[in-house]
Amino acid sequence: MLFLGLTVLGYVSYKKLSVELFPNAQLPTLIVQVATPLEMDPSYIETQAIIPIEGAVGTLEGIEKIESNISSRSGTIIIYYNQNADLKYANLKLQEKIDAVKSSIPPEFIINVIKIDLEKLTNQFMELQVRGEGGIDRVRNIADREIKPELENINGIAGVQVYGGKENSIEIRLNEKASKANDITINQIRNLLNNNRANKTFAGKVYDGSNVLFVNVSSEYTDVKEIGNIIVKTNGPVLLRDVSEIFFGVKEQSSYSRVNGLDAVTVTLVNDNQANLIDLSHAALAQVKELNKKLASSGVEIVVRNNNAEIMEKNINEIINLAITGGLLAVLILWFFLKNIRLVTIIAISIPVSVYAAFNFFYAFDISINSLTLVGMALAIGMLVDNSVVVLENIYRLAGQGKDHETAVKQGTTEVWRSIFAGTLTTVIVFLPFIFSNNFLIKMIGKNIGVSIISTLVISLIVALLFIPMATYFLLTRSSKSDSQIFKKLSIHNRLIQGYHLVLKASMRNPASTIIGTLVIFFAALLISIALSITSAQQVETPNFKLTVTLPARTTLQKTEAVVNKFKSIATPIPAK
Repeated sequence: MLFLGLTVLGYVSYKKLSVELFPNAQLPTLIVQVATPLEMDPSYIETQAIIPIEGAVGTLEGIEKIESNISSRSGTIIIYYNQNADLKYANLKLQEKIDAVKSSIPPEFIINVIKIDLEKLTNQFMELQVRGEGGIDRVRNIADREIKPELENINGIAGVQVYGGKENSIEIRLNEKASKANDITINQIRNLLNNNRANKTFAGKVYDGSNVLFVNVSSEYTDVKEIGNIIVKTNGPVLLRDVSEIFFGVKEQSSYSRVNGLDAVTVTLVNDNQANLIDLSHAALAQVKELNKKLASSGVEIVVRNNNAEIMEKNINEIINLAITGGLLAVLILWFFLKNIRLVTIIAISIPVSVYAAFNFFYAFDISINSLTLVGMALAIGMLVDNSVVVLENIYRLAGQGKDHETAVKQGTTEVWRSIFAGTLTTVIVFLPFIFSNNFLIKMIGKNIGVSIISTLVISLIVALLFIPMATYFLLTRSSKSDSQIFKKLSIHNRLIQGYHLVLKASMRNPASTIIGTLVIFFAALLISIALSITSAQQVETPNFKLTVTLPARTTLQKTEAVVNKFKSIATPIPAK
C-alpha cells in the first residue's frame, strides 16, 4: 500500500508538472534608466544619480546582482532578481524606492524604470496566421472580434497578440513655435508620457484563501482628452494640449502579408508559466479546428505557422522512448542471466515504481519535465535495477542453500544493505557540489539533472530494501523448491560461468597485458565513434526557397508591392519538379 500510494501520488505529480524543452535560464530583470539632455562628466552622473539609486535599490529583497553602465548623457542600472522572484511585485517596490529617492537627485536627471518582460519573449509557444478574403481590414476585424476572445478563454493562455492590418493609435504633433517659446523638447514630452504610463503605487496585499493578491493603484487613461491635461511645465502651468495637437486614429500601415493571394494577419499565443505546454498546445489546436469550422462560411482560415510545443513533444517523446527501450533491454539482459520470469517481473515492476515515485520530488522542488531531467532519469533507470538485483540475488542464493524463506529474506537483505547504500550514496554525493556553485547556469543544470538522478536512485534504494524483500518472500512462499534452486544451478558447470572464469584467470595472470589491451580497445572505440560522427558534406534539399527583393531607400509600400507582384506572376506558372 505504501509503494502503491507513492506511485499513484507520483502519477498525479507528473500530470501537474510543467513541460518545457529546456529549463528557463533567464533571470527576471528590471532596468533603471537615468538620462540628461546635457553633456556631463560620467563621474558626476555616478556620484549624483547612480550611487544614490544603487543604495536605494540595494535594500530590496530577492536581488541576484546589480550592474551599472554610465556614459556622458545617461546611466543604466540593470537589476537581476532571483529565479523565483515575482517581477510584478518587484517592479512596484522598485518604483516606490525610485519615487522616494528622486527628491534627493538633481532635477536635470530624468529617471525611468523599465520592465523587460522576458516571459512574453520566451513564452510565445505558437504562431497562427489568419488568412481570408475581403481586404486586410476585414481579416484583422475577424481576428480581433471572433478569434482572439476564443483563444484567450483557453485555460493556460496568458496572452494573445494580433499583428497586421490597421491598428488604433494616438498621435501627438508638437507645435514647434509653442514648444520653443516654453523651452520644451520632444525628449521631455516622450519621457513625460512614459513616466505617466508607468506610474504605479503599491497599496498592499489581499489574501483570498491560499492566494496572495498584490494591489497597486495605477493611472491609466480612458479618454484621449485626459492626455492633453498632462502638465509639461509647472510654471504657468503649461499643459500638453497648449504645445501640441492630439489625434486619435489608426497607424499608417507599414507592411503587407499575403499567402496565395489572400490577406493575412499573425496571431501569437503566450502561455502561462504554470501550464503544461504540451496539453495547452493540444487544447489550442482543438480550438483552432473548431474556429475553422465556424469561419469556413466567412472565407477565413486559421493556419498554424509555428508550434514550439510540437517540437518539444517530439523531443521529449524521443527521450522517453529511449528510456523505455533502455529499461526493456535491462530487463531482457536480466532474463538472459536469470532465466526466471518471476524474478525478472519483480525487477521490472520496481522500475515504474521508482520512476513515478521520483516525480514527487520533482513537484516538491518545483522542477519541470524537460530534456535535462528526462536525460537524468534515463541514466538513473540503468542504475536503479542494480540495487534490486543485488538484494534479489542474495536472497535466492540463501534460499538455494536450503534456508527457510523468512531467514533467506532477512539475512539476504541485511548482508548487502551496507554495500548498496554506500554505492547509491557515492552516486548521489557527486551532485552535491553543484548546489554550492555561484554560477546560476551551473546550479540550474546541476539541480535539474541532480534531482532527477538522486530522487530516482533514493527511491530505488528504498524499493530494494523494502519492496524487493516483500515481493520475493511472497514468491518464495508460493513457489516450488525447484524454483529457488536457480542460483544454485549457476555453478562452475555452467558454460557462461566457465567462460568468465577463464577470462578472469587470464587477466589476473597477465595484468599488464590486460590494462594495455583495455586501453587499446577504449581508444579504438573512441576513434571509431568520432569517425562515424563526421558526416560527409552533402547538399541539403529543401522543398522551398526564399526570394528577397531589396528596393532603394524611401520606396513607398505600394511601389514595393507592385514589384513583388511582378515576381509573383513570374513564379506562379513554374511547375514543381
